[in-house]
Amino acid sequence: MKDRIKDIIRKNLDAIGIFVFMLCVFSYIMFVIKWKSDLWEHVNIANEMLEEHRLFSTNFLMYFLVNVLTFFTGYKYPMRAALVLLISLANTAKYVLVRNAFSEWTTAKTAKLASFAMLFVYIIPLKCYLKPLVIFISSDNLYLGYYVPNVWHNSTILCMMPFAIACYLWSVKQFEEYSETRNKYITLFLVLSVLVKPSFYFVYVIAYPIIILNRYGIKKEFFKSLLPLLAGGLCLIYEYMTIYYNGGNDGSGVVIDIMQLFTIDFWKSHGLYLVVSMSLPLLFLILYARDIYKDREFWFVLIMAICGIGMMWCCKETGPRAAHGNFNWQAIAAMWFVYLYILKTTIRATKSMLLCHGWGIREKLCYVSLVYMY
Repeated sequence: MKDRIKDIIRKNLDAIGIFVFMLCVFSYIMFVIKWKSDLWEHVNIANEMLEEHRLFSTNFLMYFLVNVLTFFTGYKYPMRAALVLLISLANTAKYVLVRNAFSEWTTAKTAKLASFAMLFVYIIPLKCYLKPLVIFISSDNLYLGYYVPNVWHNSTILCMMPFAIACYLWSVKQFEEYSETRNKYITLFLVLSVLVKPSFYFVYVIAYPIIILNRYGIKKEFFKSLLPLLAGGLCLIYEYMTIYYNGGNDGSGVVIDIMQLFTIDFWKSHGLYLVVSMSLPLLFLILYARDIYKDREFWFVLIMAICGIGMMWCCKETGPRAAHGNFNWQAIAAMWFVYLYILKTTIRATKSMLLCHGWGIREKLCYVSLVYMY
């Protein structure tokens, strides 16, 4: 048993290093620059849920785990430390999931580098260069307004992502060949993601059935593949009821507004953000369109990205929750998968080119752009 444990540790020294690093990063964010993130606010929510005896209302899973780790004592500093631990574990899980997925078709070293990169892919340089043009309201949130793949200040999106990634990876395999066991895993991880934060579900529920229908047609595989969506939908309905109708409505609600899309002011405030955010994905699409247009995974991430940004533009909350920005997060999740697909496709193409006659111009351009985006 000891030898087995030692072997597991030896094979996962990289993941242990990531975990320690994330503990340092989020401890710094939580306890040093606390006014620049909403981590404290999420701890307060967990404490309120405990005091008000509603541990299983709304998207409760992360808050419930914070209370479990602190033995339901309600002490603020242990709760803050517990949240740091959860977020660090979540980011480490992201790393391990991507590393293992990439290891199935590339070298262990490349898989580790790619997975590490996906923790940090983030358009810092372009945003910093635009700062003198007064594009930003506050330097504390340089990604505010942009459709970035990663954020560092919101607890629920960080804790949701490992479940969303696991669901995504199983789903992509389901496009190749249907599996009952795989369908159960998809259901499990989709439900868990919804219970932490429903953002990924918002885009997944649209994209997944479209691709599955294209793959299997109107057959039993298609209808069975809808079961995860049904399970996630039931969780979403439960959350909706406990958020908006638990103990009386406080005036909050959800509205869809598409008329603003037809105004000049909307595009003046959103246009540059869109161009900057989509610069690398657009370059990638131009370079690789001929190779990827038949790839179901490409259409999967494209539909999720379009839906995510569309919901950000058209859906909003009203009442006391109007300023919470809860319809922004699905775009963040969708963009993460866009960047994952870009990295995956570029590495595969580079590997193929090297086996033939060296790097192609597309690979050079994409790699230069990816490095610039970091």
